[in-house]
Amino acid sequence: MDVEFWSLFLKIIIFLPFILFLIYLSLKYGGTKLQVLQGGKYIRIVEKISLSKDNSIMVVKIGDKGYVMSSTNNKIEILKELDSEELENAESVEKTNSLPKYENFIELINKFKHKKEE
Repeated sequence: MDVEFWSLFLKIIIFLPFILFLIYLSLKYGGTKLQVLQGGKYIRIVEKISLSKDNSIMVVKIGDKGYVMSSTNNKIEILKELDSEELENAESVEKTNSLPKYENFIELINKFKHKKEE
């Protein structure tokens, strides 16, 4: 029994770093591939607002068409089809509401320092 324990322990010591290395590689290289694939999505949620824990309303773009949809636990319904002008307005609001992007953490800290001084 003692020999079995040590052989299993040795196998764990040998294979655990190998498995962790494979996970690291798949996340590093597979993650960028997934981001590229999702960048050109055919179906995209432009905006989503939660009304309660289970209910939400969203603006969805499918191809060139836009829809206002409601989502619950049991079903999803199309409430309204948007014309191209309304869809463009929703997409422009999404772009202006996106979070600012900073090159690094120091840039973010400097922004808050300047804001505090004012």
